This record gives sequence, C-alpha cells and structure tokens, in this order.
Amino acid sequence: MLQRRTISTAFALLYLLTVPVWGQAVIINHNCVDITAIPLSAITAAKANLHIAYGHTSHGSQVTDGMTGLVAFASGGGKGLTHPPNTFAWNNGGSGGALDLHDYAMGGDCGYYPDWYNNTVNYLNNAANADVNVIIWSWCGQVDEKYAAGTLYSEYINPMAALEAAYPGVTFVYMTGHVDHWDDANNKAANQVIRDYCNANGKVLYDFADIESYDPDGTWYQYPNDNCDYYASATGSRLGNWAAEWQDSHTENVDWYSCGSAHSEPLNANQKAYAAWWLWAALAGWDQSLAVEMTSLSAGRDAGGVVLSWTVACETECAGFHVWRRTENRTDWEKLTAALIPGRGNASDCCGYTYTDRTASAGITYLYRIEEIGVNGASVFHGPVIVNASGPPVTAVLRQNYPNPFNPETTVAFSLAAQEEITLAVYDVRGRKVRTLADGVTAAGGHTVVWDGLDDRGNFTGAGIYLCRLQTSEGSYVRKMVMVQ
Repeated sequence: MLQRRTISTAFALLYLLTVPVWGQAVIINHNCVDITAIPLSAITAAKANLHIAYGHTSHGSQVTDGMTGLVAFASGGGKGLTHPPNTFAWNNGGSGGALDLHDYAMGGDCGYYPDWYNNTVNYLNNAANADVNVIIWSWCGQVDEKYAAGTLYSEYINPMAALEAAYPGVTFVYMTGHVDHWDDANNKAANQVIRDYCNANGKVLYDFADIESYDPDGTWYQYPNDNCDYYASATGSRLGNWAAEWQDSHTENVDWYSCGSAHSEPLNANQKAYAAWWLWAALAGWDQSLAVEMTSLSAGRDAGGVVLSWTVACETECAGFHVWRRTENRTDWEKLTAALIPGRGNASDCCGYTYTDRTASAGITYLYRIEEIGVNGASVFHGPVIVNASGPPVTAVLRQNYPNPFNPETTVAFSLAAQEEITLAVYDVRGRKVRTLADGVTAAGGHTVVWDGLDDRGNFTGAGIYLCRLQTSEGSYVRKMVMVQ
C-alpha cells in the first residue's frame, strides 16, 4: 500500500529547488563526466542536502565502486583536482561530512517487477528512512527484454510515475540499461524510449548506456558492449576494447584509477562515478549555466613570455579571473595570479582579457587554464590550453565561420604554418563536445570544413550558440558560431 509522506519545510524547499521544472529534464549522460568542472560549492551542497537510497545488482555497482575509488584518486590529485582530502567521501548516514548514500538500500534491481516497486514502497514507508529525498534504481540486463515483450511502460515507466505522485518529497532518478551488443536493436530501442519519456516529461535521467558508449575523449562507439568491447556493426567483428585501450595509453592515478567495475573495465566505473557526482550536484541546486560565456581562449609566445588571451561575450555576476599553470608531466596546478583579474560583474557586450606569464622557462611545455570567480565565491574553470615556451610564435589561424549566423550548415576555414596533428571540434556553451570536424595529421596551408549541424551520432543539434575550437601543438583557438532556427 502506498503511503504519502509529509516533508519538512527544509525538504520541501530542497525539492522545489532541485527537481526539473515542467518540460525541463535533467539528463546526466556522457557530457557530464568532467569531474573537474563541478565546483566544490556544489559538491558541498550535495553532501549537506541529499539523502540517497540506491537499489541495484551487479551492473549498478559500477556507480558506487567508481565513487569509492574516486575518493583516494581525487585526494591524490588525480585529474589535477585540488580539493581537500576526502571531498568525494560517501557512506550510509553521511557521517564525517560525507555524502549520505545508502548503497543496496532496496533489494534487487528494476528488472524485477513488482519486486523493485514494492521494495521502494516498503523502504520509504519505514520511519527510519524519513530523511531520504532521492531514490535511484539501476537495471541489470532486462531493459531490452521488457521492450521486446511490450512491458517497458507497465513494469518500469508507469510504476516510476506512480511513485513520484505518491512521494512528492522524493526525487526519483530514471536510468537506462547497460549497453548489450548481443541484443543491439532491442537494447538501443528500449533505452531510447526511456530517454524520450524523460525528455518529454521533465524527469531526471542517469543515462547509464550513453555514458559507456563514449571514451573520455568523447569518441562515440556505435556498437559497444557492456565490457567496453566495440564492434564493426551489430553483427560484425570485434574491433577492440575502448576502455582498455584508453587506460593503456594514459597514466594510472593521474588520468584514471583502478577500482571495482563489475562486468567491465575500471575506466567505465570512473566515468560512471564522475557522472554520479554531476547528478548529485545538479540535484542539490548546481546552476550549470556559465556566469561567463567565453568565446575564445588561446595561448602563444612573444618576447615577454607566454601570453594568454580570452574573450567573453557576456558576464553575469562575475567577480574576476585567476590564471593557473602546470607542466605537461605534472598533475598539480599552480595559481599564477596573486590578485584577482577584475571582471565586470554584469555585462552583455564582448570584452577581451590578457595575461602574460613572464616566469615560463624556455623549453618547457605548459598547460594553462582560467578560473572564473563569481561574486558568490563559486568558480568554474575554462581550458586548458597548451603552449611551448620556447617554440616559434603561434601562426595557425582559425577564421570566423561563414555564414554566421547560419542554418543548417556553415563553413569553417583554418590554416597551418606547418604539417602537424590537430583537432577541430564543435562544443556547446557548456564545453560539451558536439562534433569532431577534423582529427589527425594535417598538411600546412589552408583548409575548409563544412559543419552540417549534426552531432557525432548524426542527430540534429538545434538552434543555439556553439564554439568551434582548433587545437594545435602550440595553442588553442576558438570562434563563436550561432545556429538560428
């Protein structure tokens, strides 16, 4: 029997702040795996306000096993993180300032109906769990079977909606199932049904399948399996394992960390943990819209040192900027600016900023990033960009796309002084990669590439502001593009 619960004013306020408004879904997918982009203030808010109950079996443990490994990884400076030790700690009860997450709170997974539904009701009706305000369930392997049987709505979506109606003080997180190469068509169709429902009805979705379909560089694998193998087609031969390949080409405890990852590789659980913290931060009220719309960020050398230049189209509650630097073989970042580079608070017009690093040593390759500081103390990082302090001046050029504004396609032109390896990609204003236009060794001279408005999966991106970024061996160049309806 369902039992409606009353909630305190504080919990009611939290609910109003964190659930999506009608028609605005919260979608956590492969675009939400940059753990360095989540401000410490949002992490702190999640630990202070959320009380989470998680039901799952083996596949779902990738999320919490990844979260467990993240604690030591981040405390050791992995990914260049500089948060206090144990920032990402979690436990049942939230003791010691940790996130309150009750793992295996409800038995089974959401493939077993009506068990998962009844277990949820019993859990929430227990007075000992009165503070719980987030419920999240994972699948194991039945999402494609329910789609094929025509029961995905009756045994998952409709029961979730019923729980939402019965417990208005609780945010229920929907989830897609893990990828399954051996039932590719039904698996993809089932997960898309869940995505479409959540998007259309303003739900909160943790897109488990989407997260494990991309590597950390944003490369999409159309035919992946849950162990991170990828294939030539739905019936084609195995081509490799994206997670193992990425792990082998990157540094453990710097770029990734070893942890439990049932049925899969550690990197998959890493990505799941990053996305989980993005979810917790979002549910705790993190406003992911940038206070500054940065349209370009580049670095180059002149006689005085390394010159950083960045341009913003507008500023909202921006107190100013700090500049950070590290060498390519280190993970710890050094703040170069003792005093804040003043911002303009609120401004709707374009403005350029520069900073010269006069302490850069010859022969060293540096990474730089810009920290934007809001008037409320929250911060967001932009970058990094890479420059060699002793190399020749940057001579690559990224020209403004034409036409601009455009619909549905536009031409991007760029030129290189010498043959080199480059990446040309389109990002949305939150820094999420949308489309790779060029990637690899490119000859010197002029080049043009047409962007047809589609993302890497072939989906139309829609009207909005996009950033085209050219990354070369000596720096990064960005142009603002506007797609109109």
